[in-house]
Amino acid sequence: MWSNLILLHSNDPVGNPLDDDGLEVWQTCQRNIAFGDRRLFPIAETERFYKGYEVFHGFEAYRFLLEVVSGLRSKLFGESEIQAQFRDRFREEKVTESTFALSLLRLRDQILEHTKQIRSKYLTGLGRQTYGSIAESYLQKHNSVTLLGTGKLATSILPYLISKGKDVRLIGRNQTKLNELQKEFPITTHHWEDYQPGDEAIVIASSFLPFNWDFMIESSSFILDFRETTIKNHNYKNYIPLSQILSDLQETDEQIQSVKMDLQFFLTELTREREEEQIHIMNGWEDLLV
Repeated sequence: MWSNLILLHSNDPVGNPLDDDGLEVWQTCQRNIAFGDRRLFPIAETERFYKGYEVFHGFEAYRFLLEVVSGLRSKLFGESEIQAQFRDRFREEKVTESTFALSLLRLRDQILEHTKQIRSKYLTGLGRQTYGSIAESYLQKHNSVTLLGTGKLATSILPYLISKGKDVRLIGRNQTKLNELQKEFPITTHHWEDYQPGDEAIVIASSFLPFNWDFMIESSSFILDFRETTIKNHNYKNYIPLSQILSDLQETDEQIQSVKMDLQFFLTELTREREEEQIHIMNGWEDLLV
């Protein structure tokens, strides 16, 4: 069904954004993805890179998108939050103005259906699969928590902290987002410049620390850092970087490796089924020009 599908991918979620009417863009905390139809966004089938983005074509693009949405390409293997992010980004009301809206919704539904099959068949019970549950496991002894950031990562962690009765302060620079989250959750919010951290636990869920925040959090009793960049030469008491978080999860690595091997066969089968459908549909995104 998806022979004309193209997908552009970058691991840089901030830099080099794409803005083209022939593409639908989806941004996560780990990557930028844009996809569309080759007839609306002409790009040679042999082209593998475009403006710093990897390019995937046809059924290869479908498989790559399926792996991302299923959490198979996340640093936290099998994370479940990415599925919800994909579903929310492509809700019907958000894609009605797209040039290929109907095809986009069909792609969404098929990806979500296959993701459900993958998760139920291979990922059920496979360790901790959300960043929120991981954060909560490190913060069991801490009642007071300051969460830095208002992006997708921070908002995925926040409900877990609230569900455990934590006293949460949310720090960010987007006042609109701070106001929205304060209405939704029993938290206090502060702009970066208006909060003075003390000895509470800190969760860094933002890609940067503005001003002199790296020094301001030195008195914190515990720091959980979800950024890829580790703070070096610090004076923190208890500092857990992302590298250590991932290392702590190695206990399930043997099981994960076995699952990965089985998944390759399953993904190949799913993609092959989509390719066989193309025999009966000449144009790929069949409703595109209807």
